[in-house]
Amino acid sequence: MEKSSVDAVRGRFSCQNMASRFALRPAYVAACALMAAALPFFGDIVGVVGTVGFIPLDFVLPVVMYNVALVMPRCSPVYLANVAIMVVFTSVDIVGAVASVRKLVLDLDAGEFKLFSDNVVG
Repeated sequence: MEKSSVDAVRGRFSCQNMASRFALRPAYVAACALMAAALPFFGDIVGVVGTVGFIPLDFVLPVVMYNVALVMPRCSPVYLANVAIMVVFTSVDIVGAVASVRKLVLDLDAGEFKLFSDNVVG
């Protein structure tokens, strides 16, 4: 968003760049807040995105990259510990993704959906 709204030739703190930042960032946050308020199941969607996107990036990918970058023998304790971390957190991620999708499906009653509803099913 900022790449298309700022001028790279001007300074980072030029008036044009600062004005676009002060206008676009609050508008973006307001749009996200409006969507979160409009959808009563927004928290469930965030749970699905978290299990699919953040757990692999935080726990699995770093140890994979460590094993690839520092080629070590396959029977070394560090390599085996990294493989164990990958297996455990991949399993936790799969269970979390299934549970998040299940909760989203069970809590989502499309027939009774109303915008800006405060009737949260828990």
